[in-house]
Amino acid sequence: MEGTKRRRPIIFMILLMVLSLILPTGAFAELQKPATGQSDAVMQQKMAIAMQDSARNGLPQLHPDLRELEGQQEVNVIIQLSEEPIAVAEGKKKLKKLPYQASERAKQVHAIKAEQQHAKKTMNAAKLLVKEGYAYETVLNGFAATVKADDLEKLLDVPGVKVVEPDVVREAMEVPSKDGKADIQMDSTNTFLGIERLWNERLTGEGIKVGVLDTGIDYHHPDFSENYAGGWNFVPDSSDYARPRDKRDPMETTPLDRPNHKPEFNAQGSSFYTSHGTHVAGTIAAAGNNEYGIKGIAPDVELHAYRVLGAYGSGATSWIIAAIEQSVEDGMDVINLSLGGGGNTSISADSFAINNAMLQGTIAVVATGNSGPNRGTMGTPATATLGIAVGNTTKPEETVSADVRMSAGEYHAEVPMNLMATTFGADTASQLEGEFAVVAIPGTGSDASYTGLDVNGKVALVSRGDIPFVDKIAAAKKHGAAAVLIHNFAGGTNAPDASGTYLGSDFEYIPTFDMSQTDGEAFRSAIGNGEGTVTFGNVLTQMSEGDQVNDSSSRGPSTPDFDIKPDVTAPGTNIMSAIPAYKTDVPDADYSQAYARKTGTSMATPHIAGIAALVQQANPGWTPFDVKVSLSNTAKLLDTKAYDVFSQGAGRVQPYEAAFPEALAYSYDKADADGQGTIVDNIKGTITFGKLQQVAEADVEVSKTVKVKDVAGAGGNYTVTVQTTKAFGDAAVTVDKSNFTLNGEEELTVTLTAPQAEAEAGDELLGYVHITGPEAELSLPFAASFGPDSATAIEYMDISGTDLSFNGDGVNDSALLSFKITGDLGTNYIELWDIQDPEGGPYGDGYIGYLHAGSSLPAGAYTLNIGGTYMPWDGEEQAAIPEGVYTIDLTGLTASGIPPVVSDYVGPVFVKSTEPVVESSADGPIVTGRVVDKYVDYKNVLVPYGLDYDLNSKLNAKVQVVSGEEVVATEAVTLGQDGSFLVDLGEKLGAGQAARLIVEDAAGNSASTVIYTAPEEEEPVITVPDNELEEQLENKSSNEVVVNVPEFEGAAEVALTAAQISQIADAKKGLTVQSGDAGFVFDKKTVSQLSAAGDVTVALGKEDSAEENAISEVYSVHFVDAEGNNIDTGKQKVDVSIPVDLSGIQKTNKLTVSDSDSGKTYKLKVKGDIGTFKADGPGTFTAKR
Repeated sequence: MEGTKRRRPIIFMILLMVLSLILPTGAFAELQKPATGQSDAVMQQKMAIAMQDSARNGLPQLHPDLRELEGQQEVNVIIQLSEEPIAVAEGKKKLKKLPYQASERAKQVHAIKAEQQHAKKTMNAAKLLVKEGYAYETVLNGFAATVKADDLEKLLDVPGVKVVEPDVVREAMEVPSKDGKADIQMDSTNTFLGIERLWNERLTGEGIKVGVLDTGIDYHHPDFSENYAGGWNFVPDSSDYARPRDKRDPMETTPLDRPNHKPEFNAQGSSFYTSHGTHVAGTIAAAGNNEYGIKGIAPDVELHAYRVLGAYGSGATSWIIAAIEQSVEDGMDVINLSLGGGGNTSISADSFAINNAMLQGTIAVVATGNSGPNRGTMGTPATATLGIAVGNTTKPEETVSADVRMSAGEYHAEVPMNLMATTFGADTASQLEGEFAVVAIPGTGSDASYTGLDVNGKVALVSRGDIPFVDKIAAAKKHGAAAVLIHNFAGGTNAPDASGTYLGSDFEYIPTFDMSQTDGEAFRSAIGNGEGTVTFGNVLTQMSEGDQVNDSSSRGPSTPDFDIKPDVTAPGTNIMSAIPAYKTDVPDADYSQAYARKTGTSMATPHIAGIAALVQQANPGWTPFDVKVSLSNTAKLLDTKAYDVFSQGAGRVQPYEAAFPEALAYSYDKADADGQGTIVDNIKGTITFGKLQQVAEADVEVSKTVKVKDVAGAGGNYTVTVQTTKAFGDAAVTVDKSNFTLNGEEELTVTLTAPQAEAEAGDELLGYVHITGPEAELSLPFAASFGPDSATAIEYMDISGTDLSFNGDGVNDSALLSFKITGDLGTNYIELWDIQDPEGGPYGDGYIGYLHAGSSLPAGAYTLNIGGTYMPWDGEEQAAIPEGVYTIDLTGLTASGIPPVVSDYVGPVFVKSTEPVVESSADGPIVTGRVVDKYVDYKNVLVPYGLDYDLNSKLNAKVQVVSGEEVVATEAVTLGQDGSFLVDLGEKLGAGQAARLIVEDAAGNSASTVIYTAPEEEEPVITVPDNELEEQLENKSSNEVVVNVPEFEGAAEVALTAAQISQIADAKKGLTVQSGDAGFVFDKKTVSQLSAAGDVTVALGKEDSAEENAISEVYSVHFVDAEGNNIDTGKQKVDVSIPVDLSGIQKTNKLTVSDSDSGKTYKLKVKGDIGTFKADGPGTFTAKR
């Protein structure tokens, strides 16, 4: 197929809010304080100021992702102006050690406001602004706006405009927990980190103001009752919310905020209502008002909430910058940003905002993201030069296993298994005592899979796949299951073995075992439609070691300088913390179990934020940069064989050591501030040698300066050693002093030497410089790259479903495209290639349009939700994807040029919303026909590509036998490859039953057509033989002719010919119709009237009565002529006898009979269990109490 594809000229586009990290939920950052002396802080400030000065003083710039946009589509942007923001103006005064006077601030504020007003006035006069957003003056000078694509270039002509960049969406980022759980009754993270040692020093965060920039906080939670101090809401009101929100209300998004047109869960599985910010805040500041040992690191801080992420945990960059600005103006000491996204670049509006918050004295901690374990996968604003970027590690956790003994029929097996989930606070061994019945759950294990099944108190056997593990557990728990066995499936990770997943413990979990595909399918087969049994023995627990970097944690280096990130790591895996119960909407909300486990750099971030608050409290004179360096210098170095400097940074935080260091080591470096050659000083806790590709041509020698400062005033003798964790040839790092006596400050020179050598991609020198004193163990990671940039590849490209029906019925309405690139891309696009018309499309190459297009895409893993729309190459707005067969192609120019272009595709992908059509004809019960459907057409299209398929894999046909609405039987029908079928229904249908052919296609469309209906069985007609009639007519002792009818249910008919009626009338006899339980006696006058009607049918009926006071069934008798009309015999007496039920009736003299035909009521006489009465003619009778 690829040989038929041709490419068009490169087109730069951007589609915002399309790509997100491949995670069940978003990724978050951690908060941390730098630790360095005032001179170091001054150097850091120089770097940040130079970066922004470069942007303000150069030519106006339009972000690359905006340069080729055109048309009338609306684009959200952030516009930066030339006047210095307050933070930079004040920072310049600090460089000169001069105070920033209030009059100077007022003058600068006036200049900023005047510039913004003039710019907006000019833009409005030119009709450039569709809508204005937030404005900034402290951490940025600029404002957010919405403009038409055609007007983007025109913004650069407005006086004062210096930078226009896209206002992209950021996400809250977390991933499902996959490792260990806390002690059954306690959460032990604080103990693991040694937080109690700081509490014992009376460091609990008192006097420190912490702001959480996130999804909001459920401030009704008891754990925030004493320290919550208010907040702000930056999520604008819109029709995407069911009700407005006050700007001072930072409550989480609640279930009642969701309007009808928004789904409860989006394509990434994120819920409309949020909980992330509450969880983050709990890790920082929960008061510990619970019985589970869940307590924040700094429970006495003054907690502020800034809601910047709304529904589904996402929000615009402009909202986040507005909150950063507000938090600085509110005097926050620490801000926590467990959020992020976008590219690996430090030159962005939100990165500038983080830098300037640090300059203003606010410690800004940001999550690196959850796109690991590949290199270079972090995004903004964690890339901010001055901020503190945090990675995610594990803590020691308790895991549970058991011997699982299974039986079903002849099948018996005993297999050791690990539990992937347990109930928080419960004794797992007690929960698993005894023998349990096992029910095999069909399908995905969703709520619907349990229809018609009884699993109450039993164990559910569920297959992995389609929906998250937590949803499978929730469905089993909802239906009363005591435990769950989740077995792997073909294609699942680690199949056919167990998945290796561990979710930890949670109040919402029941014991859940991680089962292999082999054991699960064998047990399922043995159970069939019945039940098996299971017992659990030898329930054991063991403790993991912890201090591992989570695979999902995003890695450095930051680009383009091969700089080391993250700065530090902290536990962020399976963290138990507070979650909302939404008392705002539920007045009697129960918070006793409002706690849950979450995983991600979002969970590591608040640990650093809380620790930073304690470090700041311990050292009130420190700047944010002092805190940052202290956290880095004193961190615990993790396994360097498993985790390099770009995975763990300086290591896992050690809170007590960070709060009370003996000395600190500052690395002096240079940095390109703006990517245009503006070189500034950069002081930090890491040593960056950068990219040294010139080693291929000559020897290389690079020196860096490190200053060791005596913080505690203790002095002493220090030693210096170098640890190399990754070597390159004869390259080496040395320090000019192997030991020294610290007296105030000591300067060291760290030198890298590398003789000329051939280098390949990935050749690096990594390691640590260790500085050890009497009570100090400091380390500074270093890194250098020698080889050319690595080749870029698309590591994988998958799609969650290839049969899609975009018709809004909730079935196959979307699919997730997932892919991973190992290097940065320049121009890139994801397109639809039409297999049915390979030379169609605007460019004649088969490509009809794109799902995403952009001018840059950093290395990492991504998902793209395909929801039924695309942008035609020749269109100006989104359109519905037409029905057809496609491949979805990713193509990109590589940033490294190795190779120049990468591409991959998934397919064929079938898009189909039309229902199958069934054409049929019946020859008695033998039915032949054909299913007319696009899958028949698509099959023929794919034959030339060798992608033919069995039509029955796409069209599932079955015949159902129905009686009324009841399904009597179902049988599969095999279709011919052209859609034809033949069904013999001879032995399958009873009288009056229908056969319908149901065809369900792979895209979720279906049709049901009745193809045959068996004739109804006629009610038996009772006739009176002439010889029997003659015998009764000749009997002179009887005045009536008696017709006996067998006892019946429903209806019965007695057919009398005109001649027979005349004979009875001539004999002057009456007519009695007697069934097994009822009798009707008609006198000779009635018979005489009937003789004029020709052939007569006596129609009898009997059915249950729905009336509460009825004591009999409903009996009816009518005369019907040959045309089916009732015969009116006038008011003629009829003697009727019917059985009655006298249970509970003491007196029978008040019983009656009602005739629903005439509305008349008759008195009922009773003898035994038979009631008699005289009626005025035929009717429908019911005896009543």
